[in-house]
Amino acid sequence: MQKKNILSVSNWPNLVIIIGGLLMAVLWLLFTKLHGPTSFNRDGHWLGGDPLFWGMMMSAPASILISLGLVGHYRLLAGDVNRMARIGFVLTIIGLVIPALVDFATISLGPPLLLPLLAIGLIMLGSAHREPGNLSQIGQRILLFLGILLAVAFLSFFIPTDVLDQYNGYRIYGILVNFLFGVGWVVFGASHKNETI
Repeated sequence: MQKKNILSVSNWPNLVIIIGGLLMAVLWLLFTKLHGPTSFNRDGHWLGGDPLFWGMMMSAPASILISLGLVGHYRLLAGDVNRMARIGFVLTIIGLVIPALVDFATISLGPPLLLPLLAIGLIMLGSAHREPGNLSQIGQRILLFLGILLAVAFLSFFIPTDVLDQYNGYRIYGILVNFLFGVGWVVFGASHKNETI
């Protein structure tokens, strides 16, 4: 009798995704305290670092960790699925890694130029898993949620800054693209702990 070839999902991709998400969410709390809720930078400092430094620490290492975890889950997310999943996967990795490398190079938090690309990649990746498969329904929904979250945040770029500042729009934007985005990755990583592929 031949044994089924079932390969357990390694815990390291989940672990680095969870660490990346936690890092992003927790450091956003520090960043927003130092920067303030509006587009005006209050330029607070902590341990010698200004808001741009802590913004880079919030964004770049977390994005690299999340990317590494996603690469570790390539078969689960894109390898054995369909073309849309593979395209979404590539767009997601590009949308995470390139801004992170720019932030590392400048040692500051750069503008979110690839935010639309990342949103599209996540929406494609989540939508490609509509049929039952290896990716859990929770994981599929989280990918869609994260993509929609970023798409909604991107719409804030079309609102005049003075209007956004009246409603602490910079902080609201950060809640979407840093805090909730980070928490979403924690939940995504935790939801795949016992899955098999």
